Amino acid sequence: MRILFFLFLFSFLRGVAQPPGQHRGAGGRDSLMQKMPAIGKVTGSVYDSLTQKPAEFASVALMRIRDSVPVAGTLTDHKGNFTMTEVPFGRFILKISSIGYSNYSGTPLFIKPEETTLELGKIFIRPNIKRLKEVEVAGEKSEFINTLDRKVYNLDKNIVNTGGTATEVLRNIPSVTVDIDGNISLRGSGNVNVLIDGKPSGITGATRQAVLQQIPASGIDRIEVITNPSAKYDADGMAGIINIVTKKDKLKGLNANISLGVGSNEKYNLALGGNYRSSKFNVYTNYSFRHEKRAQTSESIRENLYGPAITYNLNQSHGNNLNDAHVLKGGLDYYLSESMTLGIGATASIREENRPEYINYQFEDEARVVTSSFIRENEDEGKNNSIDYNLDFKKTFRKSKAEWTASALYSSAERKSKDVFNTFTDLHELTLKQFQNNETANSITTVQTDYSLPLNTNSKLEAGWKSILRKIDAASDGVNFSPASDTYTSDPRFNDHFIYDEGIHAGYLIYSGRFRKFDYQLGVRGEDYLNSGKSETSSLNFENEYLNIYPSGFLKYNISKNQEVQVSYSRRVNRPESRTLNPFIDYGDTLNVRKGNPEVKPEYVDSYEMSYLKNFDKHSVNVTVYYRYTHNLITRYRFLDQSTNVTTSTFINFSSSENAGAEIVIKNQIGEAISIMTSGNVFQNKINGSNVEAELQSTSTNWNARMTINAKLAKNTSLQLSGMYMAPAVQPQGSFKGMSGVDAGIRQELWKGRGSLSLNVNDIFNTRKMVIRNIGDGYISDMTRTRESRVAMLNFSYRFGSADYNMRKKNQRNQNQQQEPGNMMDDF
Repeated sequence: MRILFFLFLFSFLRGVAQPPGQHRGAGGRDSLMQKMPAIGKVTGSVYDSLTQKPAEFASVALMRIRDSVPVAGTLTDHKGNFTMTEVPFGRFILKISSIGYSNYSGTPLFIKPEETTLELGKIFIRPNIKRLKEVEVAGEKSEFINTLDRKVYNLDKNIVNTGGTATEVLRNIPSVTVDIDGNISLRGSGNVNVLIDGKPSGITGATRQAVLQQIPASGIDRIEVITNPSAKYDADGMAGIINIVTKKDKLKGLNANISLGVGSNEKYNLALGGNYRSSKFNVYTNYSFRHEKRAQTSESIRENLYGPAITYNLNQSHGNNLNDAHVLKGGLDYYLSESMTLGIGATASIREENRPEYINYQFEDEARVVTSSFIRENEDEGKNNSIDYNLDFKKTFRKSKAEWTASALYSSAERKSKDVFNTFTDLHELTLKQFQNNETANSITTVQTDYSLPLNTNSKLEAGWKSILRKIDAASDGVNFSPASDTYTSDPRFNDHFIYDEGIHAGYLIYSGRFRKFDYQLGVRGEDYLNSGKSETSSLNFENEYLNIYPSGFLKYNISKNQEVQVSYSRRVNRPESRTLNPFIDYGDTLNVRKGNPEVKPEYVDSYEMSYLKNFDKHSVNVTVYYRYTHNLITRYRFLDQSTNVTTSTFINFSSSENAGAEIVIKNQIGEAISIMTSGNVFQNKINGSNVEAELQSTSTNWNARMTINAKLAKNTSLQLSGMYMAPAVQPQGSFKGMSGVDAGIRQELWKGRGSLSLNVNDIFNTRKMVIRNIGDGYISDMTRTRESRVAMLNFSYRFGSADYNMRKKNQRNQNQQQEPGNMMDDF
């Protein structure tokens, strides 16, 4: 079935991949010119009229006179030279723009069959004296960029998360919320797909939280939030995609950087990076080390409403988690020619962790008098090793301006852990000692190819194919030791061997175009998904296959240069992870156990959005309203076994959910020294779990807000303040009390920008904690959990090398131009 789908896909692409001229209209006075081949060529050099020096990286464009549509464009090189080829016949105006200079508009040019090459010679542009003082600020990356299919948040100005991890960075991204355990939500939904450099990664092999904890904030270039992805992206992630783009130095010559950090309560970090680039290749490497100690506490009171009288269970726990993480990344980009690039790279990771936990259990009668108690001390020592290999190829075709890319990724990860559970009386007499060994191997193989073909100056066709193969092999075994009898016995509760295989094969087709003031995109993606699992504990095997179509569509109306409105639709899926399906029971907390459910099915969502963007001189407003309808909602479900007094947490499918809301992002520039970004999200969530229990239905209105202030205190001194608030929320089986936090940081640039010293404090008022109430059949449970969040960090960084520092700013400026909202073809 999937072979037929891919044959159809590429047959269609071949049918429409005709020369660009065949797709243009034949009517009108310019029809003859349009049918002729685009063989024109325009060359020249751009110079500063005052200094007489070449103007590097200036934007040069040819605009068609009759409708002001750009037909060709490029950037000047380091000598100010430019060349534009494949220019069609016709009359044009040459326009040149560069930050710090007045815009240049030349006299009309005419490309005709008897004169296909124009050599314009030297062109002088005038510096804009009023803006010369703004050049340094303008050369920085824009903090927030809105494109057709994503919001881009650059981290150049990020101070409060210096020395932290990707988890801390995401806490300051609009639309994204992160709880104290590192669980991520996008617009109120936890079903979000997190990618590293546009790809899934096996960097830790186990959980998303562990992945993000290993990525240092200093190694992140930008965060891309895609709430309604097109058909080009994997259909996983109902709420959308968060793409974490890491740094890869490309500056010419030999360059290097180093950063050191020390924090409160035993926290240290080190990062090294560098690259060497010539005309033929670029080789780069990055290394980071993190040592971190984090305290955590938990208190839970459960009111048991069954039996002849009310009773209570009280759990109190605390511990200090220790983590040591090493991440090494390296690669080579080889420029085979001007149109071909080959890249190879690898990322290796080693993480060691020690998670001790002390739990005090008390049982009380109706009068809250303690009737019995015991103590449990848990020790979890683990080691995680992983390595990713990637191979990338890119080929551009000059004549058709088509682009072909191909990539392969292999990730392998292994985790080994040893758990020890000691049970004591309230007098600290050992009654039972339990040992559990766990070993998990995880591998991901990804192969992908994409082809992009411009049909004319206003439209483009894209197609691609991708396969992802994932395998997880998890084994555990355990024994009990009884001090009373001095004997060891095997404990079947701790013995399991779970093997999980997953394969996704997908193809997509996208047509993008522009008509007058409208940009549009239509796409379709087909995915064949197979998974299978085998659990020795339950002797349960399962195998599933799903073939689905995922359409997407975008329509943007450019009201004016600074104003636009956009509507979009996409269909997506959230497939259960291996831990969601694995029926093995986790007895880490003997009174509150957890397990997976192999009968959980994928959930599907239809997502609709409409957004409005208005840019003012120094301000911008982006408002989005959205609606998501989810079929077969996957959710956690907790129930109490009254005969054993043990609660079990698992996963099930609710009938459906509806999520409707509005989001606003406001950016203000106050003078030249202060910028403020404010965002807010309010949404109503309706959950229908009547297929499980009639009363499992809820409707709640939730909201969250965030503000980040960047201030230039002096020429080389910057201050950043960031605050967030998550309002209380109602859930199907309880409620969440809400959470808030304030972060602050200050940075001093040293040695003309080559070095910097920064100090930041996260969660100044120590308010980030989770307070949750859970209500089930026969019980009410109240829980308060904290994870050390008030942390102070002092960081120093220095960069050096042969690349001129001003070149860095110009490179950043060019990246801004590539990420401008009008660039509808932007992608990973």
